[in-house]
Amino acid sequence: MKYLLALLALVGSVFAEEVLAYPRVYWENSVKVWFWIAVLIYLIVAIPAIYFAIKYRYKKGEREEGDHIEGNTALEIVWTVIPIIIVLFLGTYSFANFVKQRNAPEGAMEIKLVAFMWGWEFEYPNGKKVYAFFNPEGYTAPEEQKAYIPAGKPIKVYLTSRDVIHSFFVHPAKITEDAVPGRITKMWFQINKPGEYFVFCREYCGTWHSRMFAILKVVPEEEFNRWLGEGQAVEQTSQQIIQ
Repeated sequence: MKYLLALLALVGSVFAEEVLAYPRVYWENSVKVWFWIAVLIYLIVAIPAIYFAIKYRYKKGEREEGDHIEGNTALEIVWTVIPIIIVLFLGTYSFANFVKQRNAPEGAMEIKLVAFMWGWEFEYPNGKKVYAFFNPEGYTAPEEQKAYIPAGKPIKVYLTSRDVIHSFFVHPAKITEDAVPGRITKMWFQINKPGEYFVFCREYCGTWHSRMFAILKVVPEEEFNRWLGEGQAVEQTSQQIIQ
């Protein structure tokens, strides 16, 4: 019971931390729980093993035949049932986190993303597009190539590719998904703190793979809506001029 309470306190402290991004927090929670349970099991097994190895070590002329130990039904039940409970808990907890990682929350904003050699095309719900091209001189980008994202709002991304397989890796959210030609794949992320964050390609795709990046500019939702509306107005004006 003491160890169970300690484990629950650990899980509670994890969720109490300030969350920079989702779904990063879900797999981090799984890793932490697996790690501390592994440490606990190791200590429970290793410490008695070391103690008994020293206490009952071989001494010439003493216990040369060894002790005759009869089976203990209660003990065997305990060390069978407890591991089963631990495995079921770990499997259930990890699967619950996996489901959260894969399924976007209700109300997520949808963005279409097309990967190409070597850049990204972001398309927003109103039709506005941002193109992020590779930069052979460094990991910087002009303002018009930065993809704006509202802070604290889940983003559902539909991915595909124009040429070869790429992989869209959102660094702060620690989530990646392949962009495959002829297929639509899905992922989601949410970044809570305004700022500029990197996106990289994690699937080798040719000469400038190492420079295939984008910058997500995370801003308050009001600023994002203003930016998105301005883009729509500019697009409508340009269409009127063409007509």
